[in-house]
Amino acid sequence: MKLSTFREYSAHSFELSYLKKLKALGYDGIDFCFNPALFANGKEDRIIEEIKEKFDAAGLVCSQVHLPFYGLKRPSDCYDEFIEYQMRGALKAMTVLGAKWGAWHPINATECNYDRKVAMKANQEMLKRHLETAEKYGVGIAVENIFAPFFSWQVEDHIELIESMNSPLVGACWDFGHANLQVSERGHVEDFKMIVDKIKILHVNDNHACEDRHLCPGIGTAKFSELLPILFRSGFEGFFNMECGVHCRTEALDLTYYDCIAKCARLLIDEAMAKL
Repeated sequence: MKLSTFREYSAHSFELSYLKKLKALGYDGIDFCFNPALFANGKEDRIIEEIKEKFDAAGLVCSQVHLPFYGLKRPSDCYDEFIEYQMRGALKAMTVLGAKWGAWHPINATECNYDRKVAMKANQEMLKRHLETAEKYGVGIAVENIFAPFFSWQVEDHIELIESMNSPLVGACWDFGHANLQVSERGHVEDFKMIVDKIKILHVNDNHACEDRHLCPGIGTAKFSELLPILFRSGFEGFFNMECGVHCRTEALDLTYYDCIAKCARLLIDEAMAKL
């Protein structure tokens, strides 16, 4: 299984020499996270082309992207033309980067105590609007599971939203860390079984079920040994994408952590494959 890792756009986050070092550590792809700064000066098309050229030169692919989204505490009727512009631009940019799927955070009905019916309708309307752009460029939107009280923390709502769009270009992004923060009567394994056939992309990270920490998998309490065999049996063919926080003081420390993350990922994959 191919391995990718998360990188957010900034002025210095995609230097070719650094990308080549990630490739040498065993990464095959990059999960590109869009940043509002990318769209601030109208030069996003050229910037994206330059990043794609660097990916190619480093022997990496864009495994997926993290699409722009509204803040989790915005009300259900939120509309911001700049965010909408970013979303349209990001979906277009996916065709240049070569990414098939982008993770997208749903919005929430914060104005009425996170009412799930209000949030469902608002997300359907917003997704319908974004889906028109996605269809134009032939790229997919993967709705991400968020933690409580935000919409999609309940797997039933996550599934209902995806199915209601009735489109092959709408699927699920599964964040293992977010799911690990939830309390489920069925349990995390049964929840995962319910949605696994809709999962298109992954955010692999860990925590101790009390805070969204984005730790290296295996450090926290996420049940990877039980969940990953289910994922692989489902026929999932995407990247094993590591969304772990790396904020080290120097490049040497940074790459050491990325090396550790890659090795932990390979151990988890091998362990799960052995159970098939």
